[in-house]
Formats: sequence, C-alpha cells, structure tokens
Amino acid sequence: MKNFIQKCILYIARLFMSFIYFFIKLFPMQKNKILMLSRQSNTPSIDFTLLKQEIENKNNNINVKVLCKKIPENFMGKISYCFYIVKCMYNLATSKICIVDGYVIPVSALKHKKGLIIMQIWHAMGAIKQFGFQITNKKEGSNNSVAKIMRMHKNYTNVTCTSEATKKFYAQAFNIDESKILKLGMPRIDYLLKENINKLEEIYKEYPKLKEKQNILYVPTFRKNAKLDLTQICNSFNKEKYNLIIKLHPLDKSKVDEEFLISNKYNTLDLLKIADYVITDYSAASFEAAAINKKIFFYLYDIKEYEKVRGLNINLKQEMPNETFNEINEIAERIEKNLYNEEELENFRKKYIETLDTKNTERIVNYLLQYIK
Repeated sequence: MKNFIQKCILYIARLFMSFIYFFIKLFPMQKNKILMLSRQSNTPSIDFTLLKQEIENKNNNINVKVLCKKIPENFMGKISYCFYIVKCMYNLATSKICIVDGYVIPVSALKHKKGLIIMQIWHAMGAIKQFGFQITNKKEGSNNSVAKIMRMHKNYTNVTCTSEATKKFYAQAFNIDESKILKLGMPRIDYLLKENINKLEEIYKEYPKLKEKQNILYVPTFRKNAKLDLTQICNSFNKEKYNLIIKLHPLDKSKVDEEFLISNKYNTLDLLKIADYVITDYSAASFEAAAINKKIFFYLYDIKEYEKVRGLNINLKQEMPNETFNEINEIAERIEKNLYNEEELENFRKKYIETLDTKNTERIVNYLLQYIK
C-alpha cells in the first residue's frame, strides 16, 4: 500500500509539473541560450566550468545559464526545491541547448519544445559499477515502476563518453540507442592533463607533509545506506614512509580521523595529481587516475555482496588481475616492495580512455555550437 501511495503521489506530481510547464513553454525559446543543469552539487563542477569558459571564448554572444542544486534532506528544503524546479522549467523552456551531468527531474519527466537539444555528459569518466536502468529493482537502484513514472533518463538527444567500450554500458544505463552516444570525451580530462602549478603549490603549502613522503590516496565509491569501516586501511601503511589520504564521496557519512583528511576545497582531481598510489574499488576515480598514469590498486573486499546489490560492468580481476585484491595488506605489501604491472594499467587506459588529449571540452562545444544559428 505504501508503494502504491508513493507511485500515485509521483504520478500526480508529474502531471502537475506538466500542467505548469504547458504555460511556461509559452515563453519564447532564445536561440543563443545554453542551460547547464545539475543536482550533483550546489556549485558548478569542473566539467561545467570548463564548458562555460570554452563556449564564451568561442562565442561571447551566447547566454550560458548554470543551475546546480542538490535535493535537500530536510522537509523545508524539499519544499524550496519545488520552487527551484519551476525555475529550471522556465530556463528549459527558453533555452536552445541543455547540458546535464546526471538525472535531472524536469529534463526527463517533461515534454519539451521541439528543437531543444539535451546532452547528457554524465558526472563520471566511465562505469565500473552499473547504474540507471541497469540497476532498477536492485537494492541500490530505483524501483522500476517509479523509474517509468518519472521517465528516468528520457529526452536525451545525445550522451557523451570516452571510449567505444563504454558505449555499451551507457546504452543500457540510459536506455538509449548506441548511435546516440558520442565519443567526444569529458572536460575533466583536459583539467587532469594540463598542469596547474598554483593549485599544487597551494596544497603543499597548506599540507607540507605531502611533500615529505609518498602519498597514498584512498577513494572508495559511495555505498548506499552503508558506512565504511576504515580502521584496517588506516593501520595498514607505514606512517614513517607514507601519507594516507582518504577522500570519501560527498554523500558518504563515514567517520574519518582528521589525520587522513584534506580540506574539501581540494577536489579529487587535484588530490590525484599529488598521489603516488591510488586505491579504489568501483569508483570512476580509477579512470581519472589512469588518465594521468597513477598506479591504481583495486581493493574489492566486498565484491560478492556488491555484485548482488549493485552489479558491475567491468570484471576488474580480468582487466587488472595483478592489481586487484580482496585484502588491504596485500596492497600494502605490493607498495612496500615497489611492485606494479605497468602493462595492465596501460591496457586499461587505452581501452577506457580513448579521448586522452586536451581537446575534450573543445570537441563537445564544437558539436553543440552547430545547433546555435
């Protein structure tokens, strides 16, 4: 009964949104307006920032509007978010192009004006773990009925990716034809490959210890409704030789000792640049690390359970057998003995990051600007 009531509420909410949007669509479309929408964070991502800069550099007559807002957890926050959605609807109705980096309710749930171009750039460089339509009715996924009611991942004109190997996963996750998935890359690759000496010096100035020893960065994926036990990994490395940095997903509420934390003003991309070793599991940070040739170790202590609740696109034990482990002490030993299979890393990088250059942002923008008359 609870699920039935929830579905009814969502269906009515979508109909109400559609009713309001019918009148909002009376506002004229601005042929030179590009909208960027995200609910991944409350501030523009590096991808949005680079795209906006590139668009304005190529054509300063284009109006670029960026709206970023996470769905608040408290009740009053959710009420205010409803008004924010109306703001999004107005901007959708008056834009020629919309760029999103995740599922955005008004983008997928509503019927838009003919001629609106919607590009999904996704917020990750690839997909080790399954998502979207790949995990409906799984523990970490959406209910299939709810996904249908809210038209999850509908209306995309195109989706961008970084490799041919990724297309199959995205086609399944977004329930979209592979022909609509474009290998244009991702702006953050440009950021990773370009030197930013000032940013690195800023980090080293605030944390001088990071220059004194080798740095091990642990970047675990977000596990829904689960907190991480970090005790073992915190005790596995010689503190006289290594700095352990733990960078959790923004939604992760696990407790971490201050000793292992770096200020949130420094993003994962910046921390990857100062890392000597990267330990992750199913996170797309592995692709980002591979892009700048960092030694990656996959720590899959819960792989059997994770495959049940989520599912994986990539078999890491096949792709990188020498650098994939179930026990953290095995990774510590490998680092201590300075053992690493560079060939496996190279093959992984070539397969999943084919757009390994500093032209990713430019390619995406050039493709979109063909629609601006």
